[in-house]
Amino acid sequence: MSNPQPEAPPQGGPLAVPLPWDLVASGYVDENVAHFERYAGDALRLAELQPADVIADIATGPGTLALLASPLVARVEALDFSAVMLTELRARLAARGITNVGVQQGDGQVLPYADASFDKAFSMFGLMFFPDRARGFAELRRVLRVGGRSLVSSWQSAARVPALLAVFEAMAAELPTLPQSSGKAPLSDPDEFRVEMSAAGFEVQVHEVIHAVEAESLERFWRGMRRSLAPLVLLEHKLGPEPFDALAMGIYRRLRERLGDGPLRMEMPAWLGVGRAV
Repeated sequence: MSNPQPEAPPQGGPLAVPLPWDLVASGYVDENVAHFERYAGDALRLAELQPADVIADIATGPGTLALLASPLVARVEALDFSAVMLTELRARLAARGITNVGVQQGDGQVLPYADASFDKAFSMFGLMFFPDRARGFAELRRVLRVGGRSLVSSWQSAARVPALLAVFEAMAAELPTLPQSSGKAPLSDPDEFRVEMSAAGFEVQVHEVIHAVEAESLERFWRGMRRSLAPLVLLEHKLGPEPFDALAMGIYRRLRERLGDGPLRMEMPAWLGVGRAV
């Protein structure tokens, strides 16, 4: 009998499919939304929203941007491929009594909207994971009116975030068989970001935005990572609770040796591409 072959990674990488986002949804809301709202606020300011605008939030997740935008515009259409993320979004909309946000499950590379449907379109830390980014950018352009704005965010290199880099390096050290990334993070180079977005029919400016996460201790930082960092949550799902707990102890030990017991302040630099549809 031949040896079983390892499962092939999804096209576009392990974060390009719904499963990790379904698994991480509740922890993502608890641990990440308050921080990610700051980047969404930057995007909304740069978008120059008008009260009559109809906007799209693609790869909306739990609706971080959609909820902030809802009182500022006439209508928001929010789309994501993760059913569990959308469950979180619907619950948050209901709790706040928000009625001008439409919610739909779908693929950001094949948007279920007519041409020139929107005044503004956003994808916050979503399009960067699409298997076909060119198609994702092209779809944003297709659904925008001429002169409309699209705002897309991506993370800069993990090398600029020492605490996060320490997590990934500790994971690799504790589990050498774990597949490693073979290149730089998607859209982490501002020049490439500009070129890719421009090719879809936008006049583009790329802005740097930086916001910091603070944790009172390494233990609190690591607890948040275990709940909200999609690669970690996906790894726990694949290994099972007991093997992952043993792995997590080794990772934490390495983090403590490298980072100490805290407190920690983690600046997370991002790029925000602003494109005007031409």
